[in-house]
Amino acid sequence: MSDIVIHGFAASTYARTARLAAEEKGLAYSLVDPEMGTDGYLKLHPFGKMPAMTHGDVHLFKTFAIARYFDEAFDGPALQPAAPAARARMTQWVSVYVDYLYATIVRGLIVPRLVYPMRGVPVDEDALKENLPAVDSQLAIVDGALAGAPYLAGAEPSLADLFVTPMIAYLPAMPEGEAVLAKCRNIQAWQERMSGRGSFTETQPQLAA
Repeated sequence: MSDIVIHGFAASTYARTARLAAEEKGLAYSLVDPEMGTDGYLKLHPFGKMPAMTHGDVHLFKTFAIARYFDEAFDGPALQPAAPAARARMTQWVSVYVDYLYATIVRGLIVPRLVYPMRGVPVDEDALKENLPAVDSQLAIVDGALAGAPYLAGAEPSLADLFVTPMIAYLPAMPEGEAVLAKCRNIQAWQERMSGRGSFTETQPQLAA
């Protein structure tokens, strides 16, 4: 077993971001399902979320910290731009994902449409419908940022792209996501570039009913 261990469920967008970073750097790692809520797991992630990561004596939680560690501690292609302005744009889009996109698109659309049915949880259709204008407007902002730019922080993929792409990958699986993506041609082209990368294929989750 590799001494890098990522604790997270394969279907989690945040866990997939950590795995994408590891794959892009060419790192060997193990993915372990976390024992959520247990005392043992709370020692790894005191807030009880995921992912967490262990690498020898290094124990980290929070996806951005884990992904930056992979990028900065190991050889391989850089996942953070060297230029200050481009690096700031990368951080900006990671923050946008964490502060806005995750709540609106992952929690407000993807989880109700894809996760709740597998768990037998009823979907609040009114709440989901009320959330759709925010999904539309937020994705329009991302689409605008990709106009004339191949990636969110510039000419090469960065951690910003690794945060956003797992979320976008789920959208075609539901009518609402497919409809809003149809209006976002720049996101479609960007996602095609991202999905063609080996890291994307290697981290593809399987959703089982």
